Amino acid sequence: MRWLKSHPVITSTFTGHLTFYHTMEHLKDFASEFSKPFAICFDLLAKSNISIYNENKIRGKLRVFALVVFYVTFYFSLVVSFKKVLTGELGFYELANLLPIFIVATQGAMKGTVIVSNLSKAKIIIDDLGSMWRTTGLTKTQLMKKGVMLKRLNLCNAVFYWMNIIGTWQYILVPLFETLFRNFVLGQDKLLFPFICSLPYDAKRNWMVYLGTYFWESYSMLHLIYMYLGVEFLMITLCSHLATEFELLREEMLHAKPILEHTENTSYKDYIGATLSCSNNEDVDAIDYFEEDITNEIRADEHGPRIQEVIKRHQKLIMLSELLDDIFNRMIFFNLLFATITICFFGFVAKIARDPPEMANNFVGVVASMIPIFNLCYYAELLSGASAGVADSAYHNLWYEGDTRYQKIIIFIIVRSQQPCCLTSMRYAQVTLNTFTTVRILSIKNVCHEKDLISEFKKT
Repeated sequence: MRWLKSHPVITSTFTGHLTFYHTMEHLKDFASEFSKPFAICFDLLAKSNISIYNENKIRGKLRVFALVVFYVTFYFSLVVSFKKVLTGELGFYELANLLPIFIVATQGAMKGTVIVSNLSKAKIIIDDLGSMWRTTGLTKTQLMKKGVMLKRLNLCNAVFYWMNIIGTWQYILVPLFETLFRNFVLGQDKLLFPFICSLPYDAKRNWMVYLGTYFWESYSMLHLIYMYLGVEFLMITLCSHLATEFELLREEMLHAKPILEHTENTSYKDYIGATLSCSNNEDVDAIDYFEEDITNEIRADEHGPRIQEVIKRHQKLIMLSELLDDIFNRMIFFNLLFATITICFFGFVAKIARDPPEMANNFVGVVASMIPIFNLCYYAELLSGASAGVADSAYHNLWYEGDTRYQKIIIFIIVRSQQPCCLTSMRYAQVTLNTFTTVRILSIKNVCHEKDLISEFKKT
């Protein structure tokens, strides 16, 4: 865990987040290359007082209570603002600014609820993947593929993290700096807030009240975004690690040595039972498909991977992939549902912004809204492609040198792999890069329609 102290993302919070270090302590028995990508998501979740491994231990009850109060009051103030839009007290411009913030806050709270209600499932996936992760006994090709996947994941996580954090702080702090500039340089008496919140008091009556309200808005939204990003990073990291394991499995499947002679009393179905199951969240460890005596099997290369071991790993990865989709499929649905609306309104406000800082803020909002969707679709595509690729590897295996039973095993592996593991939206639509293209096209179309509506509204 030495890498932890020098990790560029979390150095500033090294002494402040006990929950984060308690969580990372549970991963110390796993390979550092496996644990390192989890640092960002665990750190972000810890800032919102969420821990994967300490769900029964509440740290800082006062802080938990304060966070809940901040979230509820902030969200209620946004709801009241929506009511004012419906009654005509606030116009379309305020609605365009309010709606994307309201959606992001809703998604942050929803994602926090999703992960808290599925802590045990998330822990199972992390622990099982960590126990399966290998640093030795791999071929040069496997080491190269694993290295490429890990470098890509760490790079994407770093870029995703810094762009969102910088964009978030910019969105929050620009109104404050603009207020200071207007009041102390231009001499204008104007106080600006980052969000449109309706409050039961005059938040602009003096500087003390103004700064206190500004802190309340910023702190509430910032921690909702921490939950939003923390869950996204967790999903992406798990998806990437699963895709990596499938890539390693492809190489093992490709080089698995055919069975040249087999025990007559052993049915091939015992060897492919794992591949026939669609899992249905069954406990694979409770069934051992390979308890038969295999001492009579003769292989062309005793050091090559055994087909039984490959099938066991394949079934385990299928089960973990389905568990991952079980945790996140509803969240993905709402991500895709709200993405077009959020991007649409951020982009629209950027076009009709009243000043350059507001335009820059909303442009950053567009980018920050698109990056999570792209990462989700990209890594979902990697997982789907890697799991489907097992069929190609099985086809290119030297199956024709094996006996009839071995050839039937290969057939069932190919058939099962033609149903790739994937992330879905409500278990219905598979998420791929085509999904991101669809979201982007719909967002652009919605912005164009909004501009036409505003033009018609101005003419009337």
